[in-house]
Amino acid sequence: MLYQKEIDDSVLIQFIILYTLSKVDSAVTYDALLNLILDNCNINYNDFQVALDNLVHTEHVHAYLESERSQKYEITQKGLNAGELFHANIPIYIREPIDSSVKELFKEVRRKNAVRSAITPVRRDEYSADCQLYDDDNTQILNLSLYAGSREEAEKMAVFFREHSEDIYAKILDAFNEK
Repeated sequence: MLYQKEIDDSVLIQFIILYTLSKVDSAVTYDALLNLILDNCNINYNDFQVALDNLVHTEHVHAYLESERSQKYEITQKGLNAGELFHANIPIYIREPIDSSVKELFKEVRRKNAVRSAITPVRRDEYSADCQLYDDDNTQILNLSLYAGSREEAEKMAVFFREHSEDIYAKILDAFNEK
């Protein structure tokens, strides 16, 4: 829910921008940053723009062109240090909606990176499929190494794991919980 009172304190707006950039997984486009903040805080667009420009000028935020039409922003180490010092000055009713929006924005990227598999040589002409599953916080929840014999079989196992990882994980949990 959007905090209704307009935030016009330029320092607080800068800390909100630093906080938001410290929570994202990678550099974000201008539009994504604008939406993350203005959708969750009642900040005037001009005040936001002045604060962002100031952070870039003071090198707390790095801005660069990814393409002709895509400006991206990422927090610098200087920005991280400043943000950590003043993190507590941002009210929880502002931080929580930003956290939820950031998590939602990067959910698909995290989901894509949550399932990993690789082919590993065991001996000459023998391979295994190494499969890992991670949760939303990038904590490994499953690490499975399966001897496959041929490279072709290992590749089939790896692909099958990527396509059916949730079912496989559920079946493994069920197998351990049987009485």
